[in-house]
Amino acid sequence: MSKQTAVSIIGEFVADRQYNDLSDLAITRARQVTLDFIGTMLGGFQTELGALAANYAAQMQPGADATIVGDGRRSTVEAAAWANATMGKFLGMDDSHRTAGHVASQLVPVALTLGEKLGLSGEQYILALAVGYDVMDLVHSAVDSWQRERGLDHKSQAGTLGSAATAAKSMGLSAEKTTHALALAMDMACGTEQYVWDAGSCDTKDLLAGYGARNGINAAQMADFGFRGPPGALDGEYGYFHAFGPGYDPAFLDALDGEALARTGFKPHAGCRHVHSCVDATQDLLKSGRPALDAITAIEVDTYLEAITPEFRVNYEPQTVGQAGFSLPVTVSVILTRGNWFREDIETYDEPEQRRLRQLVEVGLDEKIQADHPLTNGCEVRIHTDDGRQYTGRVEYAKGEPENMLSDAEFEEKFRYLVGDILPPDQSANILDRVGQLEDLADVGELVQLTVPQKVAV
Repeated sequence: MSKQTAVSIIGEFVADRQYNDLSDLAITRARQVTLDFIGTMLGGFQTELGALAANYAAQMQPGADATIVGDGRRSTVEAAAWANATMGKFLGMDDSHRTAGHVASQLVPVALTLGEKLGLSGEQYILALAVGYDVMDLVHSAVDSWQRERGLDHKSQAGTLGSAATAAKSMGLSAEKTTHALALAMDMACGTEQYVWDAGSCDTKDLLAGYGARNGINAAQMADFGFRGPPGALDGEYGYFHAFGPGYDPAFLDALDGEALARTGFKPHAGCRHVHSCVDATQDLLKSGRPALDAITAIEVDTYLEAITPEFRVNYEPQTVGQAGFSLPVTVSVILTRGNWFREDIETYDEPEQRRLRQLVEVGLDEKIQADHPLTNGCEVRIHTDDGRQYTGRVEYAKGEPENMLSDAEFEEKFRYLVGDILPPDQSANILDRVGQLEDLADVGELVQLTVPQKVAV
């Protein structure tokens, strides 16, 4: 590519970025993201879809390059990353970046599978992860509202470009080849959010994360082999920002500050991130006293616009667990009856008491929270009872946001919950120890092998 274009500027940024350029906070977040997503992969592997993804990769694309997490069989790098991403997305407990969406489900599998194949050090792995966050955040932030209105999915859209950046950095590609990897990835971007309307009737919510991971690796491999992408991949007349966004604005490059990973957040609960502040606000309300369920006469939930639109987010009659996980009325009723919002709690969404309670919910817009969104993502819940009392809970930030971060103990608790008994306690402890010293690892492949139960370790 002879002249500078948007994609070549980004390609140079990715290729030139060094570990010493990263902030201490970004390195800390890399450890947390890695532990968090290893947990979600191991949790997802223990589900029907996780087992299906592992079997598909092992049987349909056998290979010797990379390990399928939890399973132990090996596959090609692309297939293993696809399976690991898919199983890690299934429980809906992967990270959630307020401007880039769900990022780890695309990038961590790419960095781990290539890290295992290429013998990357912990520092090389962290750097590859960080530049992927930078690219995904940069691209998605510029098209988010436009794509949301049209139903495009960020995981396999911007996620494919972010994955290509992580793959290119992992492979040590030059600035020119990295630029071509990103440009090729642009034409691999795909996916819609129809799954939110058909939740529970399809698997694409999770498969799309796999597509993003797989396609990013494929784009980097093709660029390394010698294939070229269009110089106008992002800013051209028919480039990404015109085809998949509102058009190109050169000012979007100003947001490339190298700190996207430092700004990521985490999900202590299952289900959609947009219901989590409602979970937290309801739990906050319960701290001051639990109202008798049969005394509740009205429930009011006020939050930001993106959490209450479109209408599947205010669904009073979900037909599947998948639909229930997006619904604010369901969220309040489950927390009031169960206290928590894990998948096993969401699965109780249609019990009689929960059906009754969710019909009492009125959802509205909180103007203050909306004015500060997306810098905040809060919620207020008010419960009225037949004796005239009002119970109120409010949060400005969902738990796990940078301003309301999980503690080390909470990260470990979540990890152990997700892993369950698939790994022996000493093996889980070993993962916690290795991730705690991630930047000092000589070979991240050692970490990948620890994700395989000892009885089937290879």
